[in-house]
Amino acid sequence: MKKLNVLIVDDELPLRQELRMFPWEDCDAVLIGEASNGEEALRICEEACVPDVVITDITMPIMDGIALIRELKKRYPIVQIVLLTCHSEFQYAQEALRLGALEYILKAAIDDDELKQAMDKVRLAIRRERKSLDSEKAEKRQLQEALFGKLLHQQQLNNSDWNAFELDGKSSYQLIRFIVDVPDSLYLAIKHRVQCLFTELEASHSDRLTWLSVRKQEYFVIFIVQDWDKEPVINTIEDVINRLNAMIRGAEKRHEYTHAVQAVISEPFATGDGLVHSIAGTTAWIEALFYDSLEGNKVHSGLPVPLNPITDTHVKEISEMLRKSAWSADSLLACLRTEFFNWCVIQRIRPEQLKQRILGWLVEWLKLQGDAELINPIITNLMAVQNLSQMMDSLITAIVKIESEKSHSRFEIRSALQWIRDNLKQPISLPIIAEQVGLSPQYVSRLLREETGVSVTQYITQLRMEKAVELLKQTNMKIYEIAEEVGIPSYRYFTVMFRNWTGVPPTDYKRNT
Repeated sequence: MKKLNVLIVDDELPLRQELRMFPWEDCDAVLIGEASNGEEALRICEEACVPDVVITDITMPIMDGIALIRELKKRYPIVQIVLLTCHSEFQYAQEALRLGALEYILKAAIDDDELKQAMDKVRLAIRRERKSLDSEKAEKRQLQEALFGKLLHQQQLNNSDWNAFELDGKSSYQLIRFIVDVPDSLYLAIKHRVQCLFTELEASHSDRLTWLSVRKQEYFVIFIVQDWDKEPVINTIEDVINRLNAMIRGAEKRHEYTHAVQAVISEPFATGDGLVHSIAGTTAWIEALFYDSLEGNKVHSGLPVPLNPITDTHVKEISEMLRKSAWSADSLLACLRTEFFNWCVIQRIRPEQLKQRILGWLVEWLKLQGDAELINPIITNLMAVQNLSQMMDSLITAIVKIESEKSHSRFEIRSALQWIRDNLKQPISLPIIAEQVGLSPQYVSRLLREETGVSVTQYITQLRMEKAVELLKQTNMKIYEIAEEVGIPSYRYFTVMFRNWTGVPPTDYKRNT
């Protein structure tokens, strides 16, 4: 636990001087200030630092100790209070203890041991109350997240449900929606630190801010704004974004994740209806950020520029652009990086419709290149992108990869490898493979070895054993059934090959998986 921050409040200067000389460091504490009355003490709490413990006299001018205790417990409930009192003030001390003071010390009998014992008692009380408050906050946050999830799905809340959000109809609130646009694996690596950051932010604005995590990689902050002023709110949001981006850079040093965090801020609202409207307003930005996150802005407000449904004219323009440039890989890549990219920015087609159209074109292009087996992984990557730049990078990466592979292997050899993978269950020999691709067996044998690094027989055996391992792990098929499935109908021969490959018989392998 950190050092205790101590504030002394007493109108008698000699007593303050005596307490000032106390060895606070021996109690793992530090004196952060002193005041001569309750009003001055509250001002220190508001303007400088909220202490962990206030050591206060009872009888003081302007604001006495009883009034100070009431205000402290109302504004800062976790602050602990130790009273300094005289025998004649004992009835006031009882009242102060009833109001929430932790301990009292007689002025005439102050000694170091008594103060140290009081500090130990303070530390235990703070731990206990923080644990209780953390549990209460967790339950409250869980309830708010469940209700907020209903609002996100445009469901109605009961009147009693709205009480969980504590909207008083008088204060001015804002909804801030943070979007962390990184792959799942990277997000999981930083998730705990992200939530710690929002918890830290909430703790520093305990009376003004609540954060909720309702959707994966999105965080919602409800912020109480006094005397609406946009600039300090924007500054706070940008600071959070910068810290989140720093976390991402620390976990994954890749250029495309340098500015992965965006925030959308609603207009001020005061009621439940206003919150519903703010949720709808920030949701409108989610699709729009596919384009608008490219402009370098990190914080967005108001309404986005509308998106357009794809039309027949759009489809023709896309097809024509890509057809004209598809005569060479370099021409196609140049088109994607400039002409097509700029066209997308101007047209602002709904992202999912644009992706579907590009996928249609890409499937046809891959078939022409003889790379139909790459369709599924490329589709998966393309559908997962969150903005236009990522979409172009995904397309360009796929095209570059395909062109690179084409430069290292002939189409016939790629076809031969695919045919082997598709026909493992059938008898396979070098002459059969050669016949499938229209080359001589000797030529196929040499090219396949160059491509795979092993002989044709070794490559076929490798695929069959890998397939057998997969079936043993994922199915309840019998050993002889697996042997037939991978093209080795002899149970005995399959067992020998499997033992040579894995070091154990297939029955033992299945038993241990």
